[in-house]
Amino acid sequence: MLKKLIMKNNKKPFVLVTGATGFLGRRIVSALFARGFRVRVFVRKTSRIGIFEKHTVDIAVGNMGDLESLRLAFDGIDCVVHAAADTSGTGDGGKAITMNGTQNIINLCKTFRIKKLVYISSVSVYGVADYNDGDLVDEDSPLERFPEKRGAYSNAKFQAEQIVLEAMRQDECPITCLRPGTIYGQGGEIYTPMMGFSYKNKLFLTIGKGKFILPLVYVDNVADAVRAAIENTVSNGRVYNLIDPYQLTKKQYIRLLMKKIYPGALFLNVPYRLLYLIVYIQGVLFNIIHIPAFLTRYRLESSQKEIVYSGERVCLELDWIPPVSLESALNRMIEHEMEKKNK
Repeated sequence: MLKKLIMKNNKKPFVLVTGATGFLGRRIVSALFARGFRVRVFVRKTSRIGIFEKHTVDIAVGNMGDLESLRLAFDGIDCVVHAAADTSGTGDGGKAITMNGTQNIINLCKTFRIKKLVYISSVSVYGVADYNDGDLVDEDSPLERFPEKRGAYSNAKFQAEQIVLEAMRQDECPITCLRPGTIYGQGGEIYTPMMGFSYKNKLFLTIGKGKFILPLVYVDNVADAVRAAIENTVSNGRVYNLIDPYQLTKKQYIRLLMKKIYPGALFLNVPYRLLYLIVYIQGVLFNIIHIPAFLTRYRLESSQKEIVYSGERVCLELDWIPPVSLESALNRMIEHEMEKKNK
């Protein structure tokens, strides 16, 4: 089903955005609309489309795994931003939505001769467990050898990117693959599992000594990078990491953001080796009773390896500078969280 809303005539490309109601997808829609692009969003029947009331967009309703409903959404489209992925964390969901959905997108881009596909991947595709502390990770670094060990979501994203990379090799349509780091911003998760663990915003346990450099990228910077990729043909057939240029450690993140939002909370550090031992013991016990472990040593090591991601390529090749500074990003988040607390 396609619901048409009135849009102004302009010469900008008509862009289809999947995953448009998600944390990142909403920002992509707003960024494109603000730059004068015509936008169509692809959403599920249960999606809250009220978030698009301030934008005059087309709304296509369907399912990523349903080729026919997706085909209707492609009518008249020039470019596609594919940000949809299954978030259930199950193998079946990952295969049906993330993997099969991505294959459907590729097939339709080829059929409709789409001028540009921008695919949103993740830096989780890199084989971090094989790296050494201090390694610089760029777009040519080795990818994950055991994606199935990273969990259902990461595995599905890895497999979906493989579909995209193969389409790029076959030159099936102009494609840009973006690999964002940890996307943060107001409305998103502010204390992620990469940081550590929390309890009711009163106790925060940070993994390690706090020197770990976070691979952060502000959500609006990702959205603007999508816009830049659409507008610049240099990005065709290219893969780009999206990492903000500052190097913020866990300790700095807590001082500059978390303690200002939760000044009365208790912040403690959990030694990595102690946590690694606990995870090992948990794995042994859970294996005995045949229950999947909450966290594996492989996933822990992959999330805590002290490496540094490079986001220079996209800036150099597209002459692009992330528009939102660290100071501005943090101020926006603090203001947003304070407004939530005062409601």
